[in-house]
Amino acid sequence: MNIWYDVTGLTHWNRLQLTGIQRTTVGILNGLLGQGIALKIVHFDLRRGEFVPLNIAALPASVRSHINAAAETDLPGSQQTGKPQRTGESVVAKKRWLSRTTLFGTAPAADDLRAALRQFKIAGRNLRRHAARWARTRWSPPDLTSPPSPSVTGLPAGTTAPIPPVPPGGEGPFAPGDVLLSLGCTWSMPGHATAAAAARHRGIRVLRMIYDLIPAIQPQWVAPVHTREFTLWARNVLTESDHVFTISEFSKREIERYCHECQFDPPPLSVVRLGDVLSATEATGPEAPLPRFVPARPFFVCVSTLDVRKNHRLLYDAWSVLAARDPDACPDLLCIGTPHLYVDDLLHEIRHDRAVNGRIHILQSIDDRELSWYYAHCVATIYPSRYEGWGLPVAESLGHGKLCLASHAASILEISRTLPEFFDPRDPQGLVGLLDRALHDPAWVGERERLIHESFVPTPWTHTAGQLLTAIDTESSMIPEAA
Repeated sequence: MNIWYDVTGLTHWNRLQLTGIQRTTVGILNGLLGQGIALKIVHFDLRRGEFVPLNIAALPASVRSHINAAAETDLPGSQQTGKPQRTGESVVAKKRWLSRTTLFGTAPAADDLRAALRQFKIAGRNLRRHAARWARTRWSPPDLTSPPSPSVTGLPAGTTAPIPPVPPGGEGPFAPGDVLLSLGCTWSMPGHATAAAAARHRGIRVLRMIYDLIPAIQPQWVAPVHTREFTLWARNVLTESDHVFTISEFSKREIERYCHECQFDPPPLSVVRLGDVLSATEATGPEAPLPRFVPARPFFVCVSTLDVRKNHRLLYDAWSVLAARDPDACPDLLCIGTPHLYVDDLLHEIRHDRAVNGRIHILQSIDDRELSWYYAHCVATIYPSRYEGWGLPVAESLGHGKLCLASHAASILEISRTLPEFFDPRDPQGLVGLLDRALHDPAWVGERERLIHESFVPTPWTHTAGQLLTAIDTESSMIPEAA
């Protein structure tokens, strides 16, 4: 029996840092290798419409830098199927240069131009998706028999979300009895879900991950095309997998409720506890090199994609209160992440609000060493999200020994109910109170950090991998090969 690990969501990654799902995919890969499991690497080839083996060297350098050094020798049977992707550090360095003032400058007009270019890029991606979907529906109309109610699928009124039929597909590298672990971000990959289902119908054991159901059940936070793509993908995963993993009890309850509303039985479903720190390069301490931007004042850190549900609006409101009350004492806020959908208006306000635009800093392309410095030297971290499947930055903050001021929404309480300081994500004044205490009561912060160091045990990715192996009941067939 071969165990194939799907890295489809990593093959074209072109950022220096790994974000949520990408960090999880690499972390579990490292955890499985740390368990001594013999893996083969596979990815879905869009041009061929099937899974193909992949050599670890073909992954972007920014991904390979986070994979265990011994990975290339610990992945027997992996074959080179193409040239390494031109991604990783070279492209990230190019993007850094393009984002510098040498090209655009720092005037308000330059900020507006960057925002317009970002919207143009998003519009271009949406146009390609809409065109592809139109072509598929125009020439190959889907089977609309027995559709569920739009109210429970997350789709707009008047549309339907059938379970896509399983096409014959290519054979790929699998043999009957093999295992396919697909844990990454694949819902925007046309054909991936149906190819995985087709493999299952040929006797391959297919095990997949749903992190949360946000695009399907909270469509107000995503583009309509993403809601439809994700909903069709999720229904495929839930009806065409031998086992489905998720990352919190909260997400498990949401998935079970969704299956009930859609009137199909949930698959075997297990919760796995994610690891907290990706690699040794993330260790905190004064030895971490200085980042490119060093704040001159006490500062807080929020590590998160800039997204509506991540609730950066609350941070802006809280900093507006602090700046209006005492401009000189107002601390800095570092928002570390990439802007996503529907935040351009908020970013425009921040850039042009003279009360806070010298205090709130939006930082992108921050590598793990720079992030370690920010963790080590910040007053505390903040995570104001309104809805999460897990809340990895909260766990990472605790793993670095830092106090986290965290929203009490959704799954975040599952990370730890006692170590973060929680606030209502709808209450900026509640957050302001915690910020004041963190700034003016260093003894309290020190006591909380001492408690974190004494009681928080970071979860290694080997533990996550072990949970996964236990859940699928395959430990006996995954005995490490003798040296």
